[in-house]
Amino acid sequence: MFSGCATYKANVKPDADLSKYQRVWVKSNMNDNRGIGHFIREALRARGLESDLGPLTMMPLNTQAIISFTDSWAWDFKDHMTGLTLSFKDTKIDFPIATATYVGHTSFTKAPHEIAEKLVDKLFSENTPRKK
Repeated sequence: MFSGCATYKANVKPDADLSKYQRVWVKSNMNDNRGIGHFIREALRARGLESDLGPLTMMPLNTQAIISFTDSWAWDFKDHMTGLTLSFKDTKIDFPIATATYVGHTSFTKAPHEIAEKLVDKLFSENTPRKK
């Protein structure tokens, strides 16, 4: 029996406050021939954030954070996304302050735009500012 559903996880560093970021750049992935970067950008925009997509050389100077991504696929009579990982970095720090991951199975397919939306929501919902 299948016990598997898709899993969505987010990990945000305890001292990070993602709500302070309003301008987010989605770093283009040269292997992205399915438009995943565009889906991530649109999910960020739907949250009210300024966001665009492209290589880092095109990133505006006022960008506050960068999201990079990797996706994985399997084929079972058609392509199915089986994984997506988002890495969220402050432009002033060279390591991720947050990550979000989707792991799915080919038998439980979701549209890539739905996966991107849910991962972005998960990333920002896991981050609530800590009271001092």
